[in-house]
Amino acid sequence: MTICRPFSRALACFAFSTAGLAASDAKATEGAASYYFAGGFGSFLTAVPPEPGFSIASQTLMFGGQAQRAVLRGRATFGLSAFALYEFVAGAYAFEPKILGGRLQIAAAAPVIATASMNVSLDTRLFGTLSNTASDTGFGDMLLTPFAFYWSFGEIHVKLAQFVVAPTGRYNVDSLINVGRNYWAFDTQLGITWFHKATGTEVTVLPGIMINTTNRATDYKSGNEFHLDFMVNQFLSPTFAIGVQGYWYKQIDADSGSGAVLGAFMGESFGLGPAILWTPEALKGRAAIVLKWLHDISNTNRLNGDWGQVAISYRF
Repeated sequence: MTICRPFSRALACFAFSTAGLAASDAKATEGAASYYFAGGFGSFLTAVPPEPGFSIASQTLMFGGQAQRAVLRGRATFGLSAFALYEFVAGAYAFEPKILGGRLQIAAAAPVIATASMNVSLDTRLFGTLSNTASDTGFGDMLLTPFAFYWSFGEIHVKLAQFVVAPTGRYNVDSLINVGRNYWAFDTQLGITWFHKATGTEVTVLPGIMINTTNRATDYKSGNEFHLDFMVNQFLSPTFAIGVQGYWYKQIDADSGSGAVLGAFMGESFGLGPAILWTPEALKGRAAIVLKWLHDISNTNRLNGDWGQVAISYRF
């Protein structure tokens, strides 16, 4: 996500890409879920270059939803409902000298608290409703940003970033749900922000391609994914902004491996919701608070529900 200074003081932000993990074993792709957290990579002035120096952030990600079917533990599972909460602690450093004509930032985010729960139920004619509930809590999968380059061309700003998800979270192949997903993923993104400083109006699009590796424990390779975060934001004052933000997700190739017992299981979804940004004036633009909620409007082969974010960031 990107946290910004009051726009009337400086057209500059300090950025954190701390989102990108969803309820593991819980959407299409394995478990009908993904490392992509809906709308989680974009926020306010996403592609505007951050100010040089070190920044920290706390970001809480929440999801609750349902799916008709998914593959869990290598078996087809029906009637899923899930909830997940991830608390990330992140750090980033933006270099002052220009590199390749732009600003370079590196970052890492650790899910120090990850908890997920799931209920599975199946209505049968002979035995009535059969159900099972499970939960897991522990350290989740880390998100690394080896590079994020930012360039500015007047009112247009461009961001090129590479993210790596490392399978550091706890994973048990026999568990109904896990806070880790047990495979690597590589997400390349190109964001464009138009920001009209005179009116405080912003429009951003942030497409990305996520490449997934195979979960060796289940021999399940989740299909690669396209995702698009988009934002229309308006600063109502130098320290307060509101926005309508959303996402579009589409799996671009099929799930595979012996564990993909439901076949290709291609997923697609679309969601929208409100967001607000507050930068406390007393802290002179160094801190920011973002609240965001997105609701799934359309959905295929994925958990259908609601996505929430609470982020607090500080730039030294």
